[in-house]
Parts: sequence; structure tokens; C-alpha cells
Amino acid sequence: NYATQQRTAPGSTYKMVTSTAALEEDIISTSSKVTCYGFYETGDSIARCWIHPGAHGSLNVIGAIQHSCNAFYYEMGYKLSLTDNVYDSQTGLATLAKYADMYGLSETSGVEIEEYSPKISDTDPIRSSIGQGTNNYTTTQLARYVTTVANRGTCYNLTLIDKVTDSNSHLLFDNQA
Repeated sequence: NYATQQRTAPGSTYKMVTSTAALEEDIISTSSKVTCYGFYETGDSIARCWIHPGAHGSLNVIGAIQHSCNAFYYEMGYKLSLTDNVYDSQTGLATLAKYADMYGLSETSGVEIEEYSPKISDTDPIRSSIGQGTNNYTTTQLARYVTTVANRGTCYNLTLIDKVTDSNSHLLFDNQA
């Protein structure tokens, strides 16, 4: 069952988690701008935006979501990892995990069949901020997450069963999400 037994990196769908974390942790406001040069350089590492060799230019969080700008989110992953202006990857990973949990990404989706457990990234908060790192979720877990976004933060367990009746149509069980 690919929907519940195959895990994959969430990729850009994860950028809503990072956006929420950056806004709620006061890393940015809705009007804060980050300039995308087509790449992001930190220390001895360079990460490319998907548009490289082009660039998105100056974007706020709304533009970053609209254009799915990796460079913007790399910067968010970096800033979420700062403690007293010192980079600490564990701080960034813990913050991203906290917000992934709020979207229901730390547990299975609730469907009534066997499902692999989700994997929140435990490495590289800069790349994890765009849904890479070691993030791995099933399709049903990602569907639950997107439903949580659409429901303005209300996270429902998914279900395959609406109700159970006996052979005489008497209700035995009425299931709710």
C-alpha cells in the first residue's frame, strides 16, 4: 500500500511548517524580505535555489511560498538555528520539529490500516527547512498535513470508515474524524 507503506521527503510542501515557525518565533514578519541570489551560502556549504542560475530577488514570506524559493527557506532554517547569534543545528531542528508536530507530522495519520511512522528530520536544519534532510512521510501523513493547513491549523485524524452497521442496517458504530 503506497499510501501508507512508502515514505518520501515532503519537499516544498514542508515550507508551510518553516513559514509558520519563522513567523511564530519572530524570525520574520509578513513584510520582512530576504533576497534570493539563486543560491545560499553558509560557511563552506552552498545550497542552490531551484531557479539557479536565475534568482527570485527580494521576497517576503508570501512571495517565498508563491515562488517556492529555496534560498528564502534556507535563510529561515539558518535563523531558526541561532541562539544568541550563534548557529546551533540542534536548536533549528528542535524548532522545526515543534512546528511539524503542531501540523500532525509527528504521528501517523489515523487511518485504520497499518502505516509507517513518520520521520522528522534530525540533520541539517537548513536543508530540512525545504522538506529535505531526513524528513520522510507517507502520502496519507502528507494529506493529513495539507488538510491541517486548509483547516487553519485544526488537525484531524484521517479515517477510511464512516460507519458500521449490522445486516439489518442498525448502526453499530458512527465514526468521526
